[in-house]
Amino acid sequence: MLDDASRKVLAAGEFDHKTTLNVLSVLVQACSVCGPYHPILAVVTDHGSEFYANKRDARGFAEHVYEQFLKERGIEHVLCGVNHPQTNGRIVKFYDLYIRHRGRFVNLEDRLLWYNEEKPYGAFNLGIAETSSQAFIRMMRPEVWLGLAAKMFNW
Repeated sequence: MLDDASRKVLAAGEFDHKTTLNVLSVLVQACSVCGPYHPILAVVTDHGSEFYANKRDARGFAEHVYEQFLKERGIEHVLCGVNHPQTNGRIVKFYDLYIRHRGRFVNLEDRLLWYNEEKPYGAFNLGIAETSSQAFIRMMRPEVWLGLAAKMFNW
């Protein structure tokens, strides 16, 4: 799961199959990473069966574990347009880099550390070689900082 603005990978997993339970385990992990800062407000997915029930009744309703999980937590589910992969381009780019550099690292944690903490991005401040983790912090909303201060100082 990747933060759209900063491109920071919040959570990831390696699985043999794309299933709803595997996707949910990564989403739960991402929610716990974001918990101290700000809850996840929205997720962008394609129409894959692990994310979305493609068979719906006449009212557009269908029961799907992933969709129900999002609804219960007040997370908006944004679906990519059909045949419009640009909407999900940032995660596709991460997958591309992940596969190209996979052999350089011992495990998933090492790959994520490199991707989030060491690899600078041209879209960010190249003068300081800003990484996605630095951009994630820089892009936090003011209310997040106020909330963190309140917790820290027991206000």
